[in-house]
Amino acid sequence: MNKAFSYIRFSSPEQARGDSFERQSEKAQKWAKKEGYEIAKTWKDLGVSSYRGANVKRGQFAEFLRDVAADELPKGSVLILENLDRMSRQEPEDALMVFLAIIKKGIGILTLSDQKLYTKATMKQDRSMLLMTLMVMTRANEESALKGERVAAAWVRKRLAAREKALPLTDRIPGWLKCTRDATGLRTFSVDDKKATVVRRIFEQTEQGLGRRAIVKNLNRGDVPSFLSKTGWQPSSVIKIIRSRTTIGEYQPHRRDEDGERIPDGEPIKGYYPAVIDEALWDRANAAVAVRRKNAGGRPSTEAANLLRGLAHCGCGKRMLFLNKGAPPKGGRYYVCSAAVREDKCDNKRLWNAKEVERHLLHQIDPKRVAEAFEPSEKRTGPSPLERCDMQIAELTARKQRELDRFVENQDSIIGPELKRRAESLIEQIEEKKRTREIIAKAERDRPRLSTAEASVNSIRALTAKLDGATDKERVALRVAFIQQMRAAYFEVVFRPHAIVGLIELPGKPRSRKGLLPSRFVEVRVIDNVERFFLYHRFFGDDPEELADLGGGKGIVSPRFA
Repeated sequence: MNKAFSYIRFSSPEQARGDSFERQSEKAQKWAKKEGYEIAKTWKDLGVSSYRGANVKRGQFAEFLRDVAADELPKGSVLILENLDRMSRQEPEDALMVFLAIIKKGIGILTLSDQKLYTKATMKQDRSMLLMTLMVMTRANEESALKGERVAAAWVRKRLAAREKALPLTDRIPGWLKCTRDATGLRTFSVDDKKATVVRRIFEQTEQGLGRRAIVKNLNRGDVPSFLSKTGWQPSSVIKIIRSRTTIGEYQPHRRDEDGERIPDGEPIKGYYPAVIDEALWDRANAAVAVRRKNAGGRPSTEAANLLRGLAHCGCGKRMLFLNKGAPPKGGRYYVCSAAVREDKCDNKRLWNAKEVERHLLHQIDPKRVAEAFEPSEKRTGPSPLERCDMQIAELTARKQRELDRFVENQDSIIGPELKRRAESLIEQIEEKKRTREIIAKAERDRPRLSTAEASVNSIRALTAKLDGATDKERVALRVAFIQQMRAAYFEVVFRPHAIVGLIELPGKPRSRKGLLPSRFVEVRVIDNVERFFLYHRFFGDDPEELADLGGGKGIVSPRFA
């Protein structure tokens, strides 16, 4: 008996509650029985849209296509669809590529709505079938595009009303708020005081240096009910609250990009929700939690000995070792370049006394200097990296369209395979450029915030003041908190032969202004194809030439700290 395969898809979850699945399944079984086919397997993408190719990229239909490409399905078998739009509602050229990839492997496509069977043979006999296929695919894409435009336009109007008139968009709100409607149906948000108290507790304990797991244990031990999980408090719930700026009343609208991914749409709307904490507390807590991105493992008493754990690097780029040579006077703790110790292409063999390094770290922080660095960027004269990437994608897409048009016209000619190869090559280039765009877009979204850096630097100053009169037990906790704030404020601390410099990442290219940021105080690095700018925050320097210019001395800090 001939083999057949059915594919069932619908895009919205609501259709699962209707008869869409049963209807498509019953039609496929009825046709197979009538025509003498056995349905060997059914692929299902329930609640998956095909407008942007989600089913082709990662749905069960993608598995079917992989089996087709690997010649794992018998030639002469048939794929049963209700309509061609069940397979794809993508741009016609993209949908056609999927369609032809199946046909060219010797597998037919049967559409139940019109009882048409598409195979190499039938399409060769009737060339108009290819034209009809394109028309069906074009109509399906246009229908989805029109629907998407209507939905998008409705949300644009809602987002505009939210920005201009402070009108809430939906009933979906954070767990510590309540939503009610008045007689006219207008939404109103209010604070659930009991839950808001838990949110404040989480932020305050985070600021004090507790990790999310310790906070979770405290909440669960105290039988504090979770409003984000049915199984008690989880670390993921705590970090979600700490990261969320809805706690300070902000709402970030989103939209779908061309690949269906959610991306931020404009600036956050301030005052959209009632705030349950102030922004200063949000900044301090997030400055503390930022340390976890810099590998903050280890026991507190051990880690507290090294204030630069995970931050210290030599000017050569290698990590600085933290050496413990025992108790003074013969011993001591030192920083030294790991490459220089191995004699691996670094001559910076200087041993930096950890006690002296700490003195500079604790007393040479300059919050004013940090704040000045976060000036607006200079006016850009050309396209941004993201705009350049979009322009390149648009150009490649236009070229791909031209090659596909030529392929459709000449697929059976001698140049058909070459045209197909060119189109596939352009598709690969577009996908690669889209991956690059995502990296750039992520870097844009993750730009450092002035408030976080300033809060961390100010916290370091406050912790330094507390250290002077602290007990031994208090000192360990304060030093751990100091380490957290250092990691939140500084991207790296660089040890050069005659200087110690902290690198603070800037949110963009700093403005050139007389007396503000000489070029020697700014470093530019290219990370993941994105330019990133760093301020040199100098802690210490003892360059002989500089000392001579200043009248001598054993070691200095920058004159601005005097």
